[in-house]
Amino acid sequence: MRGANLVKLIIAGAVGAALAYVFDPARGRRRRAELKDRGRATVRREVRAVERQASYGKGRAEGVIHKVRHPRPHVPEDDETLVDKIRSEVLGRVDGPHLTIDVYDRVVTLRGEVPDERMAQQVEHDVRATPGVVDVVNLLHQPGTPAPNKADALRAENP
Repeated sequence: MRGANLVKLIIAGAVGAALAYVFDPARGRRRRAELKDRGRATVRREVRAVERQASYGKGRAEGVIHKVRHPRPHVPEDDETLVDKIRSEVLGRVDGPHLTIDVYDRVVTLRGEVPDERMAQQVEHDVRATPGVVDVVNLLHQPGTPAPNKADALRAENP
């Protein structure tokens, strides 16, 4: 019982201190105005956050609806459009070095350095899965190693 009375006393003291802080004759008006402004700002921030979440959800739903209505992916008409599609859909998700992409008759050639072999294989896999790609020539390599298309030339140069 004694603990409950102590808790009530602490709560009453805190409420009294808060009321004295807000209704202080010297600075209470300013403090109330600040509390009102902070409260409104908090409400505005929360409303914006909810609006952003709703907009994101709407976009996701529109994407799902589009995929349901158009189950077959769009195949680019020419090689330049295919390069743009690969850059945006595959390499846009890859954090790391800049890779060179060449496409001729829908055969994609990948060149550049990647941190490890796993990333090279993942990029090749993702490019192969892109609609319109017929084949992939993977010339990606790790830093400090020669590109696969240069290895024979380097061996011939340094017998």
